[in-house]
Amino acid sequence: MQHQRRRLAAILFTDIVGYTAIMQQDEQNAVEITKRYMSVLRESVSLYGGEILNDYGDGSLCTFASATEALRCSIKMQQQFQKAPEVPLRIGLHIGEIFFEDAKVLGDGVNIASRIQSLGQENSILFSKEIFDKIRNQSEFKSVLIGSFEFKNVDEPMQVFALANDGLRVPVKKDVSGKLKEVKKKSVKKKWILILSAILVLAIAAFFISNSLKNKNGFTGKDKSIVVLPFENYSNDPEQENFINGITEEITTQLAKISDIKVIGRTSAVLFKKSKKPLDQIADVLGVSAYLEGSVETVEGKVRITAQLIDANTQQHIWADSYVRDLTNILSLQSEVAQQIAGQLHVKLTDEEKERINKTPTDNLDAYKYYRKGRFFWDQRTKESFDSAEIYYKKATELDPDYALAYSGLADLYIYPNNGMSQLEAMPIAKVYATKAFGLDSTLSEPLTTLGFIQSAFDYDWAKSKFTLKRAIALNPNYPTAHLFYGNLLQYTHESTEQGINEIKKALSLDPLSVNLNYVLGRNFYYAKKYDSAYEQLKKTLAFDPNFNLAKGNLIYILLERKNYPEALELIKQLPKHSTSKIDYSQGATLSYAYAVSGDIVSAKNELDKTLAEY
Repeated sequence: MQHQRRRLAAILFTDIVGYTAIMQQDEQNAVEITKRYMSVLRESVSLYGGEILNDYGDGSLCTFASATEALRCSIKMQQQFQKAPEVPLRIGLHIGEIFFEDAKVLGDGVNIASRIQSLGQENSILFSKEIFDKIRNQSEFKSVLIGSFEFKNVDEPMQVFALANDGLRVPVKKDVSGKLKEVKKKSVKKKWILILSAILVLAIAAFFISNSLKNKNGFTGKDKSIVVLPFENYSNDPEQENFINGITEEITTQLAKISDIKVIGRTSAVLFKKSKKPLDQIADVLGVSAYLEGSVETVEGKVRITAQLIDANTQQHIWADSYVRDLTNILSLQSEVAQQIAGQLHVKLTDEEKERINKTPTDNLDAYKYYRKGRFFWDQRTKESFDSAEIYYKKATELDPDYALAYSGLADLYIYPNNGMSQLEAMPIAKVYATKAFGLDSTLSEPLTTLGFIQSAFDYDWAKSKFTLKRAIALNPNYPTAHLFYGNLLQYTHESTEQGINEIKKALSLDPLSVNLNYVLGRNFYYAKKYDSAYEQLKKTLAFDPNFNLAKGNLIYILLERKNYPEALELIKQLPKHSTSKIDYSQGATLSYAYAVSGDIVSAKNELDKTLAEY
């Protein structure tokens, strides 16, 4: 058997896009491009400690000892190739084991890197999750998840990322093609059968809905409160899921602008997606008198939305309707649905509320889709999702420079930065984006809320912050974040502890299953020295998320105040050895403090010395 030399490497594949066509059109130009390509390739690979293993003329196979150096080399090459004579290069990277047989370089990692490269477009750098995991915490690289792909001769689908640093091209999933498994296309006949079947099913459903509503009762709730449950995807297309989630959220947002209705926030509502819990129990958990459920189906450029409003007390349908719209007209539909629901709940809208609800955030469907992708990634609150959210928000603003919500999304990214920046470094950037958003649409509560937070936490202009946050609440009384920031401001500036706590309670009533809001209420009870209330609230928070170390840390301090040392020491053991952030709690420092307040000074000093030595 031929002896094989094996090693683990970062594998880099390059390919000049459309080289055959370039050669056919102008041989001399093709030769010049090839010469420049090889010159830059050799220089860059050598500079970053790589090795060119195979040269294919219009492409190459290179290896590096680290993913970081491979990506730096890729960026260097693509920057060079933007200068004349330009080279339309695509690059794909993966980490895997390679081995050599005679002059051949083999290995599964080589095949995968080649397939990833095949998805690329000129001036793009694509890579696998294995590469991403190595560089995810390095701020010099901005990455965007393109999607999951099924490659030929690769068993499992693979996530593919694109480098999104300045000047690089980020492909859109629907536009990419390459070495993918073939998908058998449905025949035209079968396709139309499915479409007609779907229409028939919806027609039957509409008939029964209409029939059931002939003798319907009106709304019986004592208060006008509602949750919009996640709409179901009837399209059988997972790619539509984010779009459909957006429809649900937009209806929620429009309803939230009405002062006479209590609307449950999406953080709590989304927890019941595909839930088998009876609807009356969901209504009870969320404390609402009505709920809206529905479905969305996209067929041949059309969107069909079916919505049903149900009385939580009687479980009777109050209202139902079905809408068919062109995709291009879908953005105005949420306002129409919101106003119909308001009418069924006997709510009288003010002229100002009607104006706010009727305003369409953007007329550009593609910009809206990019905004929705930005929201999806922002909700994940991780390093990798920060980069993706920023890229998609910016794409939305490029397509629609007047898209205020997209700028507001960028602002929110920077008041909670997960890109390695400190909050003080990021806050001025957030302020620029929030100011831009509010300047474009002064009826939006979201950027005004962000500005209020910045005025409080960064500018220390508490009077202005109070005015700003009160205005934000007036624009959207159902926005939990505005109540959260306002409550913290009132309590931390000692203006009114009770009123501050009541604002946090209001925020929690609007989003009762939010782990963060539950924690903040418990923490603020602790700051107000309401230890019994704080204890109960933080225990409730940990029931939602047993790994929430901030809640554990606050609960430990409450237990120490109550002299419940055994329970406090037991909880300390669950903390991480070292803190993962500046505001997190660690085992060593907290244990030292616990020994000190319990009177065991010797153990406190020993624990503190041990902790300092470890640092």
